[in-house]
Amino acid sequence: MGGKKEEKREAILNAAIRVFAEKGFHHSRISDVAKEAGVAEGTIYLYFKNKDHLLLSVFSRKMGSFVEDLRTLTEGISSPKDKLRMIVDHHFEYLNEDPSLALVVQIELRGCSAFMRGGASPELKSYLNLIEEVLEEGKNLGVFRGDLNVKVASKAFFGMMDEVATVWVLKRKRPLPELAGEVFFIFYQGIKEEG
Repeated sequence: MGGKKEEKREAILNAAIRVFAEKGFHHSRISDVAKEAGVAEGTIYLYFKNKDHLLLSVFSRKMGSFVEDLRTLTEGISSPKDKLRMIVDHHFEYLNEDPSLALVVQIELRGCSAFMRGGASPELKSYLNLIEEVLEEGKNLGVFRGDLNVKVASKAFFGMMDEVATVWVLKRKRPLPELAGEVFFIFYQGIKEEG
């Protein structure tokens, strides 16, 4: 897509985040998003098939850029343990910086039947693959247990972060990044190589 089209698409995605966070996905209308984005309602349909497609596109765009950033951040770290800590730190900081996005991703997305029926998105698979790579590296270096099932462990690690982030969105008692150390410690104690 050209520059102006991409800018307009991005403006619509950002407007959708604000509207879905404020009104909830099911109570939001395409016309609400159009008004928030400052475009005609018909313009939304030039970019997105329907409201479900718009929500899925929000997730795809934000998760895609998040995973790219995370790959760049972890490339500069040699220790698998430190990479794992970077993952949880960045995950929580990313959501903490944009509470509207956090609410949409952690709560509203789960109300979208197209998301729930569709299985893991390519972006989510990419995130889980990154976690698996770090766990496999740690296993090979003797930092993590040799019998560690990296597929199961990557899902468990993601699940821990996801659940803590969801509870945070609902309660917000303290900044989400303050919880990163606790999540990392609990997970690391279960996978570290003894000795």
